[in-house]
Amino acid sequence: MSKRKTHTKQRRLNRLGSAILKDCAISFIAGTDRTCSLINVKTKRSFNPGPALAQTIETGRYSWSIICAVFCRDQNGSEYMKSIVIETTEPRQQKELLDPLHENHLALLSECNESHLVNVGWLASPASREWTEKLAGDIFSKLNAWDSLATWETAA
Repeated sequence: MSKRKTHTKQRRLNRLGSAILKDCAISFIAGTDRTCSLINVKTKRSFNPGPALAQTIETGRYSWSIICAVFCRDQNGSEYMKSIVIETTEPRQQKELLDPLHENHLALLSECNESHLVNVGWLASPASREWTEKLAGDIFSKLNAWDSLATWETAA
């Protein structure tokens, strides 16, 4: 006789949350109002979550796929992005992502030409997602990530 796995409320909520959030990601762009927003990855549009969805994101433990990015513009006006994709090795709550995101942004910033720096941001998906630079770049553009001035532009 096989032994049944116990079903806990939290495990059930995590499974339900993963299904509901499969097309969602949390976004953060430092040069905007410095708040996180929820976006639909397919439509690339921000939306306000209801209280139940916000609680699902906040309390659930998910295997996150995150892309950290630094947005740059050179003196020729060419925009480019340096990025790194992070996959959590174990399910985590959203609040447990802040330290790894900060550390990865610092590492990316150290690799960038300081005068080209425009902005920093990230996208975090609670569902396993393969972030490509094209997809992330399109979303970041829609979220106005390159709307700030580079350091060399403010000195001119």
